[in-house]
Amino acid sequence: MATSASVLSSIHARLQSGDVAGAAQAIADVVRADPANAAAWQLAGMIRRRAKDAAGAVEAFARALGAGLRTAEVYNSLALSLEDLGQAIEAAAAYEAAFACDPAYHPARINAAKLAHAQGDMAGAEAALRKVLAEQPGAASVSNALASLFAGEGEPGKAAAQYRQTLASTPQNLPAVIRLGLALREDGRAEEALVHFRECADRFPRAPEFADAMAGALIESGHVDEAEALLERTVAEAPQYFPAHRALARLAYEYRTGKDPDRSYRALVERWPREASIWHSWIGLMLDRRDYEGVLAAVAEARRSLGSRPELDLYEGIARGEQGEGAAAEALFARAAERFGAAATVLVPRARNALRRGEPAQAEALAAEAIRLDRADCFAWAYRGLAWRLLEDPREFWLHDYSAHVEQRAVAYLAEPGRLDELRETLRGLHRAQHHPSEQSLRGGTQTEGNLFNRSDPVLRRLREAIREQVAAYLTRFDVDADHPCAGYSGARFVFEGSWSVRLTGEGFHIAHVHPSGSISSALHVTVPPLGPADTPDAGALVLGEPPSELGLDLAPRRVVTPVEGALVLFPSSMWHGTKPFTLQTERMTVAFDAAVRR
Repeated sequence: MATSASVLSSIHARLQSGDVAGAAQAIADVVRADPANAAAWQLAGMIRRRAKDAAGAVEAFARALGAGLRTAEVYNSLALSLEDLGQAIEAAAAYEAAFACDPAYHPARINAAKLAHAQGDMAGAEAALRKVLAEQPGAASVSNALASLFAGEGEPGKAAAQYRQTLASTPQNLPAVIRLGLALREDGRAEEALVHFRECADRFPRAPEFADAMAGALIESGHVDEAEALLERTVAEAPQYFPAHRALARLAYEYRTGKDPDRSYRALVERWPREASIWHSWIGLMLDRRDYEGVLAAVAEARRSLGSRPELDLYEGIARGEQGEGAAAEALFARAAERFGAAATVLVPRARNALRRGEPAQAEALAAEAIRLDRADCFAWAYRGLAWRLLEDPREFWLHDYSAHVEQRAVAYLAEPGRLDELRETLRGLHRAQHHPSEQSLRGGTQTEGNLFNRSDPVLRRLREAIREQVAAYLTRFDVDADHPCAGYSGARFVFEGSWSVRLTGEGFHIAHVHPSGSISSALHVTVPPLGPADTPDAGALVLGEPPSELGLDLAPRRVVTPVEGALVLFPSSMWHGTKPFTLQTERMTVAFDAAVRR
């Protein structure tokens, strides 16, 4: 019996509501009963891709094509799923098939350009999109995609110019309005971004995304009170827009406004206590800032409203573990795992807790499973390395060779007279917050906003290019076997995934951490204070291989690097690192970054 369109529509609605598991079960029943239904197979592909089953999605889209649904949309979806599997050549061929079906289908043109860019062919990606724009100058989605590629290349100035071109023909294009402001901010032009947002404010009085972006420009321009008022109005008018709630909480925390950071979330759960997404967003925020007492209180309240849920077991398990209740945390993780299955969301925090409980063999097994699911899981590698150390397994040094994989390199031009002072003054002007970011590793200092290396300031651009040369030279030292997470680094392309400056004063320091978004991380020491009379010899030093103190492992650093002004230290992002506090009430300033290798 042929499946009606209304049945497929109802399944699609379940997918859109977030019930991926329910939609997957429903569409499986449909394609089993009606295997020749091309539209059902297309929907099955969409559901499987949402469920992170890329291979299953490829199969489903191929079945839709085989059943006669040969459209640009299906070929585009097939290409995206092939990209998920890392099959770039096959994905490119699927995009070509989409073009053949409908040359004017812009999503395929945009996605093909993104694929070319990801493969290192920015020139080809730009040319392809400019060709479409030459034929259809008003194609806003294509113009925005080109601007996004410029932003991804670390060229926010070019991105801003392209977004202006979008707005010249479609002034009501909200994504372009917002991204133009963000590009200006990324380029170090916060005041210009604020002027832009003020000029557009009357056009988008009820768009929470616009208000959130404008609040960021207000904060960066020094108008903290106005930003707070805008965010408070936004969360009241658009309570479902969680980024504004997070921004309001972060503002209260970092700028010491004296108001409860969680006040808007408290109002939300009081009004809609049975809305699970609110609890997830709020508890996630508290986990980010390590407010474990708050997590436990919120979980208890959430259970009264939502009942027993595996997500709540996971949240409580993390909080219990971080408070030293390892056995209670393990019981909660085990219960959550029965519902979540083999998912890194449970495996990685459970491995961390196993280390704290003195069970390195269990930690190793859990981390190994997480790595099997995702070889790029930085935390899984970091915890597995600790497990190997506790088990006296020589693979600890296979993973992190503290002699070969850590290098201190001088940035030559910074030795020129006046260059370090020039850099210091530039960076000081960018440190505006009063407190460290709630979700970051530093304590007793501040961190700059945005991607530092994307700013067009000539001082920072020169620094970026000098560091790019150092990273390229450093990557040649990774002569490792194919199973190593750093395999293929030598000679590989890389991009700066993030870059920022940290300014510490007083007894500031970094707790031990890793960088999950990077392949290689670094600290360039710009200002190094002298040792005070109460300092130990390693005060202010960069320590590597020392695990987080809260795990209670009592393991010494594997390497200690004395900071040198004008020199950077490079190391794999999965290597535990932190700094020792110093006592003098003086400045310690660094530039840090993550380089993501594109193999």
